[in-house]
Amino acid sequence: MRLNAFGVGVNGLFLAVETVMLPVLVLVLAPEALKNTFLAMLGFTGLIVAAVVQVIIGRVSDRTRSPLGRRVPYLLWGCSFILLGMVGVGLAPTFWFLLGAWLFIQANVNIAYGPYQALIQDLVPVTRTGAASSFKILADAVGGVAFIKISSVLMGYYTGPDSAQWLWITLSVLGVNLVVATGITSVTVVARERSTPTAINATHTPVPVASGLHPQLSLFLISRFLMVTAIAVFQTYGLFFLRDKVGLEAPTQALGNMILVAGGAVALSAYSAGWLSDRIGRKQVVLAGAAGAAVSTVWMLWAGTETEVMVIATVIGFFVGSLLSANWAMANDLGTEGREGLHMGAVNLSTIGGAAFAKLLGPGVDLLNRASAGSGYSTLLVGCAVLFILGAILLMPVEPRLHRAPPSV
Repeated sequence: MRLNAFGVGVNGLFLAVETVMLPVLVLVLAPEALKNTFLAMLGFTGLIVAAVVQVIIGRVSDRTRSPLGRRVPYLLWGCSFILLGMVGVGLAPTFWFLLGAWLFIQANVNIAYGPYQALIQDLVPVTRTGAASSFKILADAVGGVAFIKISSVLMGYYTGPDSAQWLWITLSVLGVNLVVATGITSVTVVARERSTPTAINATHTPVPVASGLHPQLSLFLISRFLMVTAIAVFQTYGLFFLRDKVGLEAPTQALGNMILVAGGAVALSAYSAGWLSDRIGRKQVVLAGAAGAAVSTVWMLWAGTETEVMVIATVIGFFVGSLLSANWAMANDLGTEGREGLHMGAVNLSTIGGAAFAKLLGPGVDLLNRASAGSGYSTLLVGCAVLFILGAILLMPVEPRLHRAPPSV
């Protein structure tokens, strides 16, 4: 739990800004008729920056030598400059200034997040990868749920420059959480590396025991790309869906409630799914989660009240939590010793690609909505169901090839 505390901080900040703050600020700074397009621009360009950073930083961290180890220096750097970027978000007078601040935050989030995600391969025994991965998903869910909810409440009072204090209060809460979480994980990693003989990565660069990455990694990456696209759609367009399609009067608060119940379901299912995947296999759990997520996503088409949205979101969250936990364990199974950062950089590239593709759908949603009110959102949900199923099917031929020697416990 301490190893994954950073996930609470960085995901709490990132998801709160992306899911709640950016849509609210876009409504203030961008034309109403192009709100989805401008939001897509923020998301897509930010993810391009993230993809470039991930590819570089993962491999660099594998070769880093410092008294704080291979990964911790990047956590500390990222935390410091993310806070600076948040000041830029608070001061943004125009959409283009907001875009620049968001790109700066994206770059530094990924400077920290890529090395952070290699910690399970660095420090956790291979026989407990599923359980450890479930705690990682749990940390992400707790951070995302808690701070999306908090941000949705606080940002519900923000209507523009006249109520800017609510924007700054929200940013401050997210910043404090990030600092505390970074400190907990950094101290944990340094202590673990200094106390465990096998954790020699603090001062030495390991020699890879295999010549390259997993031979079936590309198939895994395509599968993850498709499923992440489906998951990222609602994070991106959820606020506008609840306002325009469902017709809720307070969509910002409803989005916070929806994320709360969905994230709670993710948290409840994550550990059991990770534990189960250690025993019956990753692919079976991923397939069950993807099938359930597909059916419940289509079910959302019939939501007409906030209560119905909450019920369906809970079911979606349960299946997505199972899928993510087992899928992340499989991502770690496929890793190569001495190339952990590079491997996770490739995995994150598919994650970023899926999220970026979701952002590109914004103009299409606007176009379909203009042709027929709400049809863009309906098409989006049906497409997500298809992506869940395709992603799971593509994963079936992939077999793990474990390179990591189990660290002593």
